Amino acid sequence: MRSTIRRWVFAATAALVLPTVVAPAGRAIGQDDADVGQAWDRFDAAFTALAPSTSFLAAEVMDGECRPVHGSAPDRRVAIASTFKLYVLGELARQVEAGLASWDEKLAVQERLKSLPSGNMMYEPAGTKRTLRHFAERMIADSDNTATDHLIDRLGRKNVEAALAAFGHGAPEMNVPLLTTRELFTFKIAMTPERVDAYLAAQDDEQRRILETVVDPISLPRSGYGDWVAPKRIDSIEWFASAREVCRVLATLHEMTRRPGLDPIAEILELNRGAVFDARTWPDAGFKGGYEAGVFNLTWLLRRMDGRWFVVTAGLNDPVSYIDQHATKALMLGVADLLADWDRGGSARNP
Repeated sequence: MRSTIRRWVFAATAALVLPTVVAPAGRAIGQDDADVGQAWDRFDAAFTALAPSTSFLAAEVMDGECRPVHGSAPDRRVAIASTFKLYVLGELARQVEAGLASWDEKLAVQERLKSLPSGNMMYEPAGTKRTLRHFAERMIADSDNTATDHLIDRLGRKNVEAALAAFGHGAPEMNVPLLTTRELFTFKIAMTPERVDAYLAAQDDEQRRILETVVDPISLPRSGYGDWVAPKRIDSIEWFASAREVCRVLATLHEMTRRPGLDPIAEILELNRGAVFDARTWPDAGFKGGYEAGVFNLTWLLRRMDGRWFVVTAGLNDPVSYIDQHATKALMLGVADLLADWDRGGSARNP
């Protein structure tokens, strides 16, 4: 067991109450197994202390499936912020495979679909034409919100909603109607609490009408976020998935990269490594994160140097405070160490 694991295990977690967790899979029982189990226990204690609601899964990806290595509340659904864009990429890939779209298809930037940062496509003049692949690249590499909303409009909101179930989400109705990023910003910074309450109380069809006739026509500022300086309605105006569900969408996308014409998926996902997983041990890494006040998500698709693929996904929610991003990323360094050593020369098994 690497000394880096021991440097990562924080003594400050020793007094914390440890939750029940998924045990590491694929190892013989022995001293190393005990060391790894204790390291994961300490990870759980530190991770769950970061926010009131958390969901974590580290899994090996095999044949389009997630085979758990370790989880902490992996089935708890939390707000995931921009990580929902993986489902948009999935629907784009599905339509490309079905001949309903193509990576090289040109799409014009529209003023009505411009959102707020992150991303710079909001500054491109209306009428500028870019390929669907370009929009997808910016959506994943830069988490570009304007690129995302253009793709949702082109693919069809209901089609993206359907993609959640197709890519393994167990409760897609939680995200119906699927909000565009512009709509989320509008709810958070440009609508009264009473109007937001009226939307949340409505049925799906009425919510769709409100989005089209009330929310979408509202102009957003080109910069600034008004009084949105703390977590705001993260349990209702957001996008939701569990760590296991996020793993499923990435595992499916990974499997799709092997199909004819869908290899750009891998190149798009790997435009952003996410900085935590060292390239010497993890030569291929794709990252998608999500953030708003009170919401933080970190998700990776990783190829280890021995050719085995893994997903690591961590979601944290706090309805009243900001998430400590620095501490969360520091914990992910420990996960990198644990997975680098996990089950060398063996094969994954479900725990």
